[in-house]
Amino acid sequence: MPLDRYRSKRSANRTPEPFGGPQPAKSPTKGGIFIIQQHHARRMHFDFRMEMDGVLRSWAVPKGPALNPADKRLAMMVEDHPLEYGDFEGIIPAGNYGAGAVIVWDRGTYTMIDPAEGTPAEAVDKGKIDFVLNGYKLHGVFTLVRTSPRDAQRAGEKQQWLLIKKRDQHAEDEDVLEKHPRSVLSGLTLAEMQDSSRVGQRLIETLAELKAPQLKEKLEPRAFPLMLAKLSEDLVDGEQWLFELKYDGVRALAIRDGEHTRLFARSGREITARYPEVTLAFNSLPFDRFVMDGEIVALDESGKPGFQLLQRRMHVEDRRQVARLSFSVPVHHFLFDILAFDGYDLRQLALEQRKHLLGQLIRGDGPLRYCDHVVGHGREFYDEVEKAGLEGMIAKRREAPYRGVRSADWLKIKCPLTRSFVIGGYTDPEGTRTHFGALLLGMYDDRGELRFMDKVGTGFSRDLLAKIHALLTPLSRSTSPFRKSGPDEPTPPHEAHFCEPKLVCAVRFGEFTDHGGIRHPAFLGLLPEVDPLQCRYQEVDEAEGTALPSGTVDLSEPGGAIREAAEPAGQAGNHRQRPDDNSKVVTTHPDKVFWPKEGYTKGEMVEYYRAISKWMLPYLADRPVMLTRYPDGIAGKNFYQKDAPAFAPRWLRTEKIYSQDADREISFFVIDSEDALAYIANLAAITIHMWSSRIIHLERPDWLLFDIDPKGSTTPNAVLVAKEVAKTLRDLGMRPYIKTSGQMGLHVVVGLKPRYTYDQAKMFSELVGRVVVERMPEIATMNRNPSTRNGKVYIDYLQLGHGRTIAAPFSLRAQDGAPVSTPLKWSEVRTDLDPRAYNIKTTVERMSRLGEDPFLGALTDQVTLEDALPTLEKTVAGPSS
Repeated sequence: MPLDRYRSKRSANRTPEPFGGPQPAKSPTKGGIFIIQQHHARRMHFDFRMEMDGVLRSWAVPKGPALNPADKRLAMMVEDHPLEYGDFEGIIPAGNYGAGAVIVWDRGTYTMIDPAEGTPAEAVDKGKIDFVLNGYKLHGVFTLVRTSPRDAQRAGEKQQWLLIKKRDQHAEDEDVLEKHPRSVLSGLTLAEMQDSSRVGQRLIETLAELKAPQLKEKLEPRAFPLMLAKLSEDLVDGEQWLFELKYDGVRALAIRDGEHTRLFARSGREITARYPEVTLAFNSLPFDRFVMDGEIVALDESGKPGFQLLQRRMHVEDRRQVARLSFSVPVHHFLFDILAFDGYDLRQLALEQRKHLLGQLIRGDGPLRYCDHVVGHGREFYDEVEKAGLEGMIAKRREAPYRGVRSADWLKIKCPLTRSFVIGGYTDPEGTRTHFGALLLGMYDDRGELRFMDKVGTGFSRDLLAKIHALLTPLSRSTSPFRKSGPDEPTPPHEAHFCEPKLVCAVRFGEFTDHGGIRHPAFLGLLPEVDPLQCRYQEVDEAEGTALPSGTVDLSEPGGAIREAAEPAGQAGNHRQRPDDNSKVVTTHPDKVFWPKEGYTKGEMVEYYRAISKWMLPYLADRPVMLTRYPDGIAGKNFYQKDAPAFAPRWLRTEKIYSQDADREISFFVIDSEDALAYIANLAAITIHMWSSRIIHLERPDWLLFDIDPKGSTTPNAVLVAKEVAKTLRDLGMRPYIKTSGQMGLHVVVGLKPRYTYDQAKMFSELVGRVVVERMPEIATMNRNPSTRNGKVYIDYLQLGHGRTIAAPFSLRAQDGAPVSTPLKWSEVRTDLDPRAYNIKTTVERMSRLGEDPFLGALTDQVTLEDALPTLEKTVAGPSS
């Protein structure tokens, strides 16, 4: 059994370490949970653990992880640990194996980079695994590579590995261990964990000195009504105030009375089950009686609170889904007040005293965060908050007690908001105004229906009124584009002129109203580059949750969320995730026709990409992609998109790559899951173009590419040229693969070890192309200009290069019939080949019938150029005279 060695070294009645339950079923997943624990046993070291096949595969890293690629850290493989061990913090008593203090230094998720390596466990067995970490402290690409012989463990020796950070935007020279020494759960350093009782004892001594009253109430939410802020239209300033950020999240009261912590929303409803990582962190604190107040927040990649992200956590019921989301969309509890501690009532102490005490308890980098503040300087603080695009600030009187009511001692001062809105019509002008009075604004709701938000009638010059009216007139329609408003929602005026929802504008306003309208709006400008479908309404409400259902696993227990997240998704029910069962993606306008001739819809396109994902994802893994988007289908306008927009969800992977053309970093999409592929498809991205290199070796392609272009010639001629290219490559000892381009062309590819530059790969490909042209001068050419090809097939080797892309295998194309760029067997490459036969309706069934992808070897059969180059040079030079 995988855990036999672990259990043989420990005694269950002598150590607090978990022994683990039944091992979950093996899963072919490409990633999982990672844990890094700092452990002071005989020697200080770090333990790096990765979830694989129902256990935590483990390595002892004496010097700990590094973010500098030059620091290759020794990692000694040790015995597998149970999943529950990932949440273990505490003291292993003397006399036990590994006696000493343990903290959880970091935790999060990892994803394999190269699907050709197999499952994570298979990659480890082979001796190397490349992966991306997404933790609280560690991010980016890492490699574990074995340096010792494969049979070292059988000989009783520990396997030696190296843990190496790869160069990417997360690499840095700074010592991450020194920079972030604290646990992501308890917030304690290892030294503090060894003497954790002193932290609470010092606080108790301080409370006694302050003569804090004894707590009379039971630790129940009704005994601790929340203190609320009054909305202020005016800025306040002065030394009597301290200023905090206003977080765009959910207010939550944390109460611990004994071993377990409960979370309560502003309404008093319990929301403990929603946020297991938060309650686990509270339970890891070495104090067993307290009440703390704060805001639960989800942070985006820039570190800003994102309510859209948080909504993915607020209403999820399924415990496995909650467990998985606790790792993929982690939240933080920003704590700004402490109301009770160890029998003392702190509410009558001055706010600044309470916050000082709170700051001694909450000091970590994980789910629990201390909400810092500035004293005085309110105007300067507000300016910085507004400049950063944050929601606003809270001004609090430094000497104020915690009153438990809405009070002017706390003031909510909001920054104006800017959002994108769809224009759905306009009203008639009044007085001296011309063209129109106000624009009718809308946002799309979760069902893909346009919700009326409000009107905007300020911010227009006379010229702008005329320009916008001229744009709206051709879009006129007789019926309202807005859905029927609910009983408490804003409603569009009856006397209005409606239009097709095609134009988007930016509007600045004070805040969202309680009924979902906007207060004090002002027009800023049109946004022609923004897709109207991306103007999404996010309902601003209080999170209502539930206590843990009876008979379910407590995810806040050590190991609870890890074990639940590790369960294969299929065990939760025999269905695939879809928009109505907790999928991350809801298809908007599924009935919109994208291929008019055949009547194929957007919904059918998204379903195609979901169905083909298991064959398509290996090619997309770790590659930047470029999209061609068709918001109105192939008969409408289209545009290319490289840069992922700011509203892209956090779970969707993006990578920043410097663009010389734009002279800035661009955030490229990286598609690494079925949901990510569905999200991209839902953007109306019919065609997905991908780079010929991966993020981990961006300037080094992993294949040679020959784009056989028959424009001006015929498909039979293209087939003949492709076969000659393949023959030439085989003569060089290479194994070629072929796919349709999705149009009338063909792509011939040879897998290449990623050690050559793009220029070196192109030079080799050019030589091959010239050999083929010399052999078939009557039908093959390398002239780029179509007008000079004279009906010949063009061999294009120039698609290899930084930022250059090809249609990904299985990508749809924006042509009649919805053709697909389809992998072929060489036996199918005949002169009667019809690329249009491979389309949205035939490809999934064909792949299911074939079983194996005939193109997949291009990812694994990687050659070197050195072996083939001498033969190729002789071929190019021709026979010696």
